[in-house]
Amino acid sequence: MSNVSSDPVCEFYTHHPYPPPVENLDRARDMWQDENVLRAEHHLLWPGKEYRADLDVLVAGCGTWQAAKYAICHPAARVVGIDLSPTSLAHTERLKQKYNLTNLETRQLPLESVADLDQHFDHIICTGVLHHLVDPDAGLRALRSVLRAEGAMYLMVYAPYGRTGVHMLQEYCRRLGIGTSPQEINDLTAVLKWLPEHHPLLSMLRGSRDSLDADALADALLNPRDRTYSVPQLFEFIESND
Repeated sequence: MSNVSSDPVCEFYTHHPYPPPVENLDRARDMWQDENVLRAEHHLLWPGKEYRADLDVLVAGCGTWQAAKYAICHPAARVVGIDLSPTSLAHTERLKQKYNLTNLETRQLPLESVADLDQHFDHIICTGVLHHLVDPDAGLRALRSVLRAEGAMYLMVYAPYGRTGVHMLQEYCRRLGIGTSPQEINDLTAVLKWLPEHHPLLSMLRGSRDSLDADALADALLNPRDRTYSVPQLFEFIESND
């Protein structure tokens, strides 16, 4: 897996797993007990198709708990979670064991190599991942190659509009050479608590200095690679990759 571990994004998320790990999925499980909730989600993705629960689902870049949450909320689905970070996958595996999620499989695998699973999926979920790749177009094409003909893909990428404050502070961190050691992150968190109340970073965080969580700040400001997509760029990104 040397090609995985040598990626700076892999190294970043190995040492700074995100989202922050959780130990309890009871609330999520209980919210999805009502089959009407499952049906509503299904018909948002497939408005004209009959509801079915036994989907093959890929969570690409599953982080610390996203695949486990999907598996516990959709017990009839067969879920595969892939991620670069062994730390994130270890957190997911702990949740899998705790809740006996026999419908969940995890693999350490770069998104671009998803064809190595030798499997096709009805539903692919990929949130907050493509914009961190060296080549997002290659990543999207790889996902498309394992999506079934009538499958649905749920994607999230960064947009530039609300991230002005993030871009300003990313530049600040680059200029000062701020790294990701615990001391540097603690110092950065302390400094950012002195931001003016109308700073756009605080606006993104709903104006609260208490929202300056260390893990969230590391992910937003110190990630070694990300990009944003305007709406026209997003349409071009999707259309050019079929």
